[in-house]
Amino acid sequence: MSSDARPRPAVTSPVLLVVSGAMVSRPAITRTARLAASAPVIVVGLAGESPAEIEEARRAVALAMTALGNTGVMAYAHIAATGSPARAIARVARARGARMVVLDQHVGLAAELRRRMYGAGITVLSVTAPTSRRPGPRDLAR
Repeated sequence: MSSDARPRPAVTSPVLLVVSGAMVSRPAITRTARLAASAPVIVVGLAGESPAEIEEARRAVALAMTALGNTGVMAYAHIAATGSPARAIARVARARGARMVVLDQHVGLAAELRRRMYGAGITVLSVTAPTSRRPGPRDLAR
């Protein structure tokens, strides 16, 4: 069999999972793993510029990578220590050729990121952890 006749693996665009703080939510991991399918995931940790915040972001990214690895998804890490999270995420998404950005519990950041990504063909999803309140019309539209 010649090398040209071998089946080539499908190259698919990665999915970005954006986490901040010390934890990553289970709904974000589940949603990202489903969206990625066989594509890689780039876990972006948002941090301030202090060493403590960067270390907290590293831990959250490592936790997310482990959880994604347990679902069979290949994950890569990226730490963004910046004052403008939306700008940093937009840069990483464009540089990595992402097709989708999943925000873990960043409702306020979603609108600004969608504005920055307008026309780029990149979908921005916001995943929030379930709360004890009753869902409203905005929750049902997601």
